[in-house]
Amino acid sequence: MMWLKIMVLAVCLILGGQGVSLAEEMPSEKEVGAKFPEKKWFEKVHMAGFVDIYYGYNFNQPGDGPGGRLNQLRNFDFRNDQFALSLAELVFHKDPDPFGFRVDLDFGTTTDWVHCAVLNCATVAGGAAEEPFKNIQQAYLSWKPSSMWSIEAGKFVTHMGFEVIESKDNWNYSRSLLFAWAIPYYHSGLRISHTHENFWINGYIYNGWNNVTEDNAGKTFGAQLGLTPIKGLTIIQNWIGGPEPNISGVDIQNRHVFDTVVMFSPVEMLSLGLNYDYGWVKTATAGDSIWSGVAAYARFAPTDRLAFIPRFEWYDDKAGFTTGTTQIVKEITLTAEHKCSDNVLTRLEYRSDWSTADSFHSDTGTSNTDTQDTITLGLVYSF
Repeated sequence: MMWLKIMVLAVCLILGGQGVSLAEEMPSEKEVGAKFPEKKWFEKVHMAGFVDIYYGYNFNQPGDGPGGRLNQLRNFDFRNDQFALSLAELVFHKDPDPFGFRVDLDFGTTTDWVHCAVLNCATVAGGAAEEPFKNIQQAYLSWKPSSMWSIEAGKFVTHMGFEVIESKDNWNYSRSLLFAWAIPYYHSGLRISHTHENFWINGYIYNGWNNVTEDNAGKTFGAQLGLTPIKGLTIIQNWIGGPEPNISGVDIQNRHVFDTVVMFSPVEMLSLGLNYDYGWVKTATAGDSIWSGVAAYARFAPTDRLAFIPRFEWYDDKAGFTTGTTQIVKEITLTAEHKCSDNVLTRLEYRSDWSTADSFHSDTGTSNTDTQDTITLGLVYSF
C-alpha cells in the first residue's frame, strides 16, 4: 500500500503547488481597479418608463352636457367612447449606497386629476398651487445608513392603500373606489423606514394630503406596519391623521384613516387580496363625517402571460364628505390580462357600478341614474 500513500502525497503536493501558483498569479487589488474602474455616479442612475393608453365605452352613453362623456366616480379611466392617453411616465433612480434619489415624471390627464381633482389643473383656482409640481409625481432623496434603516425626504406617493397610480402595477385596469375616494394620492415630507427579516415599520411626517406646499398650521402623520408571518401571506396596517384640509381658513380638528391590506398566495397561480378602509373627519361646527369600505380581489394566473382578476367593492360615504353625495356605492370588475411580451401588457375589463344615489350620467346629458356599466381595453408599453 506504500505506492498508494506515495500517489496520494504526490497529488496533494501537485494540487498544493497549483494552489500556490494560482495565488501567486492572482492580480492585485490595484490591477483589478485599473481593469474594472468604479462606476461614475451617473452610470449608477437607472431609467425606466411606460405609456398607458385605453379605449373605454360607457353603456349609459352619457351626453355632451356639462361634465358629459365622462365616467363618474372613477380614477383614471374617465373617457367614454374614445381613445385616451391616461399616463406617460419616466423614472430616474439611483439606489442609495448610502445616498440615492428618485424622480418620477408624469404626463397625461391622470396627473391633472391626482393634483387638482379635475382633468385640467388650469380650470380651477385651487389648482394654481399644485400646477408647478403636477408633472413630478415623486422627487425625493434617500439615505440608507445601514441595511435595515432608510430615510427619505421630498415628494412621494402615499403609503396608504392596496392599489397605486400606475395601472400596470395593479391587478385591475380601473382603480378601486377605495383608492379613488378613501385615501390620499401623494404627500411631501419625511419618511423613516426600518426593515427586518419578516416585518417592517415606517413612520411619516407630511405637509398634508395631496399637496406639496403647506396650507395650514398643522402637520399630518402616518405609520405603516407590515408582517409576513408565513410564506405567501402579507399583512399591512396603515394609518394617517392630522388637521387636514384647510376649509375657508379654518383648520379641521382631525382627519384620520385606518387602512388594512392583506395579500395571500396559497398556491403559485392564485393570489387573494383584501383592503379595508375606515376614515373620519371632525370639525368644530359640523361634527363627524365617516366613510368606510372594503375591496376583495382574486388573481388567477394559469400561465406567466395570462390572468383573470375579479374585484368586488362596497363603499359607504355616510355624509358625502369624500364623493360629494351621501351614498353607498358598490362595484364589480372582471379583468382579463394578457402579456403579449415582457414589455406589452393588455387588459380587457368589464365593470359595473351601482349606488343608492343617482351619481352617474345618463344618455340625456342632463339627468343622472344610479347605475353605470363600462367596458375598457387598456394597453401599457413599458421600457
